[in-house]
Amino acid sequence: MKMIYSKMKALYSFQSLWFVLIFICIFFYLGFHNELFFGPKGIHFLRQTDGLSFASQYFNNNFDFFNPKLYNLKNIDARASCEFPITYYITSLLYGVFGKHPAILKLIHLFIIYVGIYYVFKLSNLILNHALTSVLIALFLFTSTVFNYYSFNYLPDAPALGFIFIGTYFMFKYLIENKNKSLIVGFLFFSLAGLIKITYSIYPIAFIVFALISLLYKKRNLISVIQSKKILFYGGISILLILSWTIYMLYYNSLYKSNSFNTRPLPIWGMSKSEILHVWDIMVNYWDSEYIAYPSLFIIIFLFLLQLVFLKRSHPFLLIITLISLIGFLCYFLLFYKQFKDHDYYMLVIFPIITFIIINGAKVLFHILKNYNINFKRIAIFCFFLIVIYGIRYSGLQMERRFNLQPDTISETGLKVESKISKINRLNIPTDAKFLVAPDPTPNGSLLFLNKLGWNIENINNFHLDTVLFYKNIGADYLLLYDQKNLINDSNVGKVIFNEDGVKIIKI
Repeated sequence: MKMIYSKMKALYSFQSLWFVLIFICIFFYLGFHNELFFGPKGIHFLRQTDGLSFASQYFNNNFDFFNPKLYNLKNIDARASCEFPITYYITSLLYGVFGKHPAILKLIHLFIIYVGIYYVFKLSNLILNHALTSVLIALFLFTSTVFNYYSFNYLPDAPALGFIFIGTYFMFKYLIENKNKSLIVGFLFFSLAGLIKITYSIYPIAFIVFALISLLYKKRNLISVIQSKKILFYGGISILLILSWTIYMLYYNSLYKSNSFNTRPLPIWGMSKSEILHVWDIMVNYWDSEYIAYPSLFIIIFLFLLQLVFLKRSHPFLLIITLISLIGFLCYFLLFYKQFKDHDYYMLVIFPIITFIIINGAKVLFHILKNYNINFKRIAIFCFFLIVIYGIRYSGLQMERRFNLQPDTISETGLKVESKISKINRLNIPTDAKFLVAPDPTPNGSLLFLNKLGWNIENINNFHLDTVLFYKNIGADYLLLYDQKNLINDSNVGKVIFNEDGVKIIKI
């Protein structure tokens, strides 16, 4: 018995080592090493700076977990809440050890999502019992530019997705082996995912619905009555935890007059026909190749249709969970349809469904091919290997483009402030000084780099002396003005204490 345990432990360590090596290779191939010490930039700069602001303000304000803060004082005391801030809080604790390095939050998110990918492999191997195919299925996700870009980023979607991957493995392990530990661990990770992004609650709900179906149709012998009841019990606790944080978040934002984050759905039925068509056009003609490489998309469609045609060859648990999750995703898609215009990362919610389709499709295909020459199966695996390699290469090129995007109107002021921050810090401006930044479309971008509370004026056309006086009366001490074209007469505003490359700091 000890010998068997030792061999299993050695095999597990061997697999883990191989995946670490694979992840390191992908890390360098996608250019993450070149981005390691860069702060927020590129697509969704605004949301990136919001995430880092939470982490930074935890560090600045005695690590008060249930009182998250940003930098912008448009909310009372700069307080605001959105996703469950566990990764921001851990980041703030690590700031105390390593200093305020933006790479810390990115590395935490990357670690969680890559552990999740490892559990995609384990799930595949659990069902297929074919290590090589399982490795390729895990690597298949890297054929998506959206997946790769947000894996090493400041947005919370990556860790939520990683936790779903981990939780899904343990849930299927429970369904197959009926071990309570797997059930509890599975819903623990599902809870973390739903707390971070409530939209990922699609997956714990899918397992709850699966358990209900199993109870209603006992003759199908899906799982035992006891298993179903346990899933409903622990699933109910998971959903209650997620709802508890959601209620607290809504209460907190209401208490501090915060509207920093959209916490309501933007459904398709609230849009005009032209708006609906415009969003669809952007999704299929602009974001489409960013979501996933075209050959990978073809594989997903082919394998999905294959398992629908050969239903009896499908894994019963996996097929039902896939279909329930797909219905959940369609509901989510309709509820948040408007957001898909500008938010490519909203599509990450479907990636667990993609893995279900690929795993089950591979199972069906192997069943079909085993009746023929064994070489057909090898050819299929080799073709899949080529598609994965092509997709990763394609995504690598797309990542290079994304990393080299020039500053736009959203990020220009913040990035310019970041480039001057070492010189600005030499001015010895008091820690508690408050800034007015103009123009800056991001509520927390420039303020994050300044590490100061304050306000922003979004557009240079909205900049007036009366506006400056208003903010001075409510506490602004300094004005940071980014005015490369010298459009603003600041002679009556105050004393200029810094002026370089269009960036002026004025004591008002």
